[in-house]
Amino acid sequence: MDWREVRLEAIGGSALFPGKPVEVSRTLQIGGEQDVVTLTLRSARIDNTVFAVGWVLDGRPNTREKLEAAMLANIGAQAAAISRQALEKSDRVIHEVAASGEMRLRSDSEPVPARLWMRSLSINPARSKQGGSVRIIEIIAAGPAHELREEDARLFIESLKLWQ
Repeated sequence: MDWREVRLEAIGGSALFPGKPVEVSRTLQIGGEQDVVTLTLRSARIDNTVFAVGWVLDGRPNTREKLEAAMLANIGAQAAAISRQALEKSDRVIHEVAASGEMRLRSDSEPVPARLWMRSLSINPARSKQGGSVRIIEIIAAGPAHELREEDARLFIESLKLWQ
């Protein structure tokens, strides 16, 4: 892997990526018809493993939980294979999830064991209760269990630095 620090101006931060990342944005409906958000991802793929930082700049108070649930569903993680903890950093609570499940490497292939490490946080939740939006930031390493080493996933998710 070719680790490099990448500035993430949109969220006021940086992260180490294992290759040159690309950026895509997509509109997601994560709840009812009214719950539509734009998720932007900056990601690098190494073989079948994805290292990504994602953000939603105009979320609702429960958007972080919905995005987390979607990631866990992507690998078919069962409740017994999910580990969660909350880390307090300054005035923020960072949610960390590690999970096991399965993923298909190709649409016509059998599922293989997969792993996921993820950290996410919501910024400005106090304002959101008064009608403002919430910024959600997540950093994710996900891939086949035989490819994604825990030390690489940890290096990546722990590299996220926010300046604001």
